[in-house]
Amino acid sequence: MQDDDFSNLGLAKTVVLPALLVFLIPAIAFGVFSFAQSSYDAEALAFVIDMIQTDATLSEADKALAIEEFTATPYSSLITDPEVAAGADSTIVRHYAIFRWMIWLSGGSIAFGLLAFALAGLSVAASRRSQQAQYISLNVAWHTLRAYAAAQVVIQGVLLVALSFWVTALTLNVYSVKLVFITGALAVMACFAMLKAMWVKLDDDFSIAGAVIHRDEDAPFWEDIDAICAKVGTAAPDQLIAGIDDNFFVTEHPITVDGTTHTGRTLYVSLSLLKQLDGAEADAVIAHEMAHFSGQDTTYSKKISPLLGRYAHYLQALADGGITLPIYYFMLCFRTLFELSLRSLSRDREFRADRVAAEATSADAMAGALLRIAAYSTYRGTVENDLFKQEEALENANIAEQIEGGFPSYALQFASEDSLGEVATSHPFDTHPKMAQRLEAVGVSIAIDSTKALLADAGDGRWFGRIPQAEELERSQWDAYEKRFRDYHEEVLAWRYLPSNEAETELVLKFFPAALFGVLELSYTGLNSSTWDEPIAFSEITGLTMNDSDALVISYPGGASKFIPMNSFGGQRDLFLAELDRYNGRHHSAIAYQQQAL
Repeated sequence: MQDDDFSNLGLAKTVVLPALLVFLIPAIAFGVFSFAQSSYDAEALAFVIDMIQTDATLSEADKALAIEEFTATPYSSLITDPEVAAGADSTIVRHYAIFRWMIWLSGGSIAFGLLAFALAGLSVAASRRSQQAQYISLNVAWHTLRAYAAAQVVIQGVLLVALSFWVTALTLNVYSVKLVFITGALAVMACFAMLKAMWVKLDDDFSIAGAVIHRDEDAPFWEDIDAICAKVGTAAPDQLIAGIDDNFFVTEHPITVDGTTHTGRTLYVSLSLLKQLDGAEADAVIAHEMAHFSGQDTTYSKKISPLLGRYAHYLQALADGGITLPIYYFMLCFRTLFELSLRSLSRDREFRADRVAAEATSADAMAGALLRIAAYSTYRGTVENDLFKQEEALENANIAEQIEGGFPSYALQFASEDSLGEVATSHPFDTHPKMAQRLEAVGVSIAIDSTKALLADAGDGRWFGRIPQAEELERSQWDAYEKRFRDYHEEVLAWRYLPSNEAETELVLKFFPAALFGVLELSYTGLNSSTWDEPIAFSEITGLTMNDSDALVISYPGGASKFIPMNSFGGQRDLFLAELDRYNGRHHSAIAYQQQAL
C-alpha cells in the first residue's frame, strides 16, 4: 500500500464503520417488530390461559395439556392458518401480518446486506489482479450494488414509515399522523431520487484547449512517433493535440477541441514543455505515453471511467437523500476500497511505462524528462501564483516569457531540493508515483549530484522544432490563456477590494454595477430606495432573512429592522435575491480578505 493510502485504522474508522450503519434501521425494525409480535403473543397466551383456567368443563389434566399446546405454538404462528385467522379479530390479524412482513423485510435486509459486503470485499480483492479483472469486478459490483442500494432505499423507507407509527403506538399507545406522513414523504422522495440517479445520462464530454494535428498532415514528427511506436510495440495515435498545459497524456476517450469531437487514440503534447526538453528526453516521454497504449491502459480507462462517473452520480443522490445516508456510507465504503485498487494498478501502469520508455531510449533520458517536467510544472505554478497575488489589475501577464526566462536556473535549483523525492507529476486521468520511486525503478539515483547532472544543460527543444508552426500555435494559445488569466484575476480583485481609490472603484463596478429593481437600487456598498431617508450599507446589516409573509427582513444592531415585501419585485423576485446574495457576499468576502492581509 502506498504512503498516501489510508492506514488500516483510519480506513476502518472513516469508511468501514460508517458503512455498518446500513444495518441500523433494519436492526432496529427487527427488534421493534419482534418485540411487538412477542408482546401480542404474550397477551394472547395470557388470554387463552385465563379462558382455559376458568373453563369448568375441562379437567385439570385437560387444562394442563391445552395450556402446554398453546404455549408450544405462539399465536403469531397459529394465526397464519386461514381457519384460525377467519375466527380472529380482523384488526389483530392485520397487526400480526404487519409485524410478520416487517420482520421478514428487516431480516432480509440484514441478510442481503451481509451478502453485499461479501460481494464488495471479493470484488475489491479480485480487482487488484489485473486491469481486466479490475474492469470486470467494478462492472459486476456496480450493477449488483446499485440494485442492492435501490432495494435498500425502498425497504428501509417502508421500515421507517412502519416504525414512525408503531414505536409510539407500542410505547405510548398513541401515534402521530403528521410524523407518519413526513416519514412517508421522505421515503417517496428518496425513492424518486434513486430512480432518477439510476437512469440519468451523464455528460462525459472531455474538452481541452489545443491544436489538432492529424496523421495525414505533412509533419516530420510523425516519423519520430512511428519509430518510437515500433520500439514500444504499438500502433501510432490517430491524432496529436498540441497544447500548452504542463503535462503529456494519451487517451482513447472522445476529446473535444474547438467544438469538434475526435475519437480513437489521442496523444496530447505540451508545446511549452517540448521547447524545454532535450530531444532524448522528449523521445522518452513519447515512448512512455505509447507504452500506455501497448499495455491497454487507455482501453481499460475508457471502459472504467464511465462506470466511475455513474457511481459518483449515484453516490451524490444517496448523500442528498436524507434517509438514504446509511446506504450512502455503505456504497462509499466499496468505492473507497476500490479506489485503493485503482491507485495501485495506476501506479503499476506508470512504473511499467517508465520501464518501457527507459528500454526504448535510456534510463537517464527518462529520468531527465521526469525531473524537467516536474520542475516546469512547479515553476509555472509559482509564476502564476505570484501574478495572481498581485493587488492591481494586470496589463500584461507575460506568463510564457517569465517561465522561459527563469526556468533554466530554476530547474537546477529544483534538482537540488531535499523534498524532490516526494514530488509527483500531474495527469488528467491517472495518479503518479512519487519521484524517488520512479527514478529508483529505472535505476537512477535520487542523490542531488545525479539529479543536478541530468538538468545541468538546457533542453534543445528538438521535438518542438519538428512540429509545423509550433511557435505560432504556442503563442496563440498563450495569448488566449493569459487573457483568461487576466480576466479571472480582475474578477477576483473585485471580490477582494474595499475600494480606496478611483481605479479600485472602477474595477469593482465593472463586475458589481448598480442594479435597479423597481424603486430599490442595489450597489456594491448596500441598498437604497427613493422611499428611504438614507441608504443601508452592507456594513450596517446584521442579518438578511425571509419571514412567513414573504418579506425580506433587514436587521440592524440593537434589534431594529426593515421589511421589503417580495411581491414588489414581480417577476424579478428571484433575480433580486440572487444578486443581493452575490453583492452582500462580495462585501463580506472583501472584509475577510483585507483582515487576513493585515
